[in-house]
Amino acid sequence: MAQAKRFDLTPPPPDVLGNEVNLAQEVRRILSLGRSEASRLIGDTTKTAYRRIHEVVSSALDRVAESKGFDPGLLLDLSKSLILVKYQLAREQISSGIAEYIERILTTIIDVAGKNWENARRLAKNARTLLDSLAVLVYMYAE
Repeated sequence: MAQAKRFDLTPPPPDVLGNEVNLAQEVRRILSLGRSEASRLIGDTTKTAYRRIHEVVSSALDRVAESKGFDPGLLLDLSKSLILVKYQLAREQISSGIAEYIERILTTIIDVAGKNWENARRLAKNARTLLDSLAVLVYMYAE
């Protein structure tokens, strides 16, 4: 009998953000989670807490993706997004799985932005797709 494939709760590696084929596979993997796997990832994440995070983080990602050139203020926006994620985790409004996933996305973009702004813009655009796929899970399975 084939063993069921367990969902790996680890955050996405940087190559997921930088490669559209890998990104599509990750989105498909996230959206194919069943109730029990999604519930393990989501934990006690509330829809309201995720909505707040999604609003702030997606706005920052969109501003980076749409920017014309390097803007240190946009790095500050990404940092503020990271702070919000940590804050919601500390308040136990989101699960560590969701927090770690979003943190990895944000820190990857921040790290790349210091070296190659054009690549950071592309990663931010792709990151928005992952953030949206997590939103689908939260809205489907969170309490």
